[in-house]
Amino acid sequence: MIAVLTGCGTKEGEPSADNGLRSDVELQSAAFYMEHRDALAEMDAICTDWKGSQRPPMSWPSVVVNNCNNVDTAKTAIQNKSETDKLRREGAI
Repeated sequence: MIAVLTGCGTKEGEPSADNGLRSDVELQSAAFYMEHRDALAEMDAICTDWKGSQRPPMSWPSVVVNNCNNVDTAKTAIQNKSETDKLRREGAI
């Protein structure tokens, strides 16, 4: 017997029905998130929801995985720049 699955997943542009986890986001680069702090904060909140979902990361949509990695990269770069700027001010470089 062959079973056909239809209607799997969500329509593009709709939030995931899996406990409110969102995957209706566009792929953005770390550079984008560094320049757009409001988008960084929004995606960071989405990533926090996914991380707290207890779902294995291998089951996450690739757009979520990539954006979460880019958010983490942007946050690290912003923090590093802030620390470098602080050292320059203190050292009068």
